[in-house]
Amino acid sequence: MGKDVLTLCGAVLAALACLFTILSFSTSHWLESFQEARSGFKRLGLWEACFDKYTYDKDTLGKTYDECGWIFSYDYRPIFDWLNPAWFLAVQVMMTLALILSLVTAILCLLGILNFCPDHRVSVAQLTNSILMFITGALLALAVTIFGIKADTDRAWLPRPDQNYMSWSFGLAVVAGFFAIFSGMCLVIDSLRLRIKARKQNAPHAFSDYKMKTVPPQYN
Repeated sequence: MGKDVLTLCGAVLAALACLFTILSFSTSHWLESFQEARSGFKRLGLWEACFDKYTYDKDTLGKTYDECGWIFSYDYRPIFDWLNPAWFLAVQVMMTLALILSLVTAILCLLGILNFCPDHRVSVAQLTNSILMFITGALLALAVTIFGIKADTDRAWLPRPDQNYMSWSFGLAVVAGFFAIFSGMCLVIDSLRLRIKARKQNAPHAFSDYKMKTVPPQYN
């Protein structure tokens, strides 16, 4: 694969999208509560929730949650349905798919730069990478949109949503979405460039069928 500027830009942006998605996916600062609120809720990630002496009013056990823990852990089993509404589970699924696709695309772009792809498949490979990046960007955009809206409007979810704010893990997911879209744009343009280049190389020369004939000399 030719190391054109578009090729390198698409690969670098894909790698950044993958990196930011991993960081957003693995950190627990999607949503945080202002310290002054004292609502019992501290912060939330895709897979971890932190509380400060919080008691869920519908928990028949009356358990007090005063720690950070994995959302799917046994300790959070009594409040699992409340802590994980359907829309939040959908966000988790979309972020997981975005992480897988971004990682696969970053690896494919790296293999392309290292010339592991046959020359006659280069444009198809770049087109495939661009499609994967566009899907990744769409998943990230949908995930952050749903989370941003529902975290603010779902009054049956975490306490005092008016005192909660989107934190830096959420911001990383937003930035990753932009990187994915820009990477897809670079890769699809690069795919068109490579296709045009291949057609020009395979096109017959304008004078390839023209043969010069030797004219015998004429003497008067």
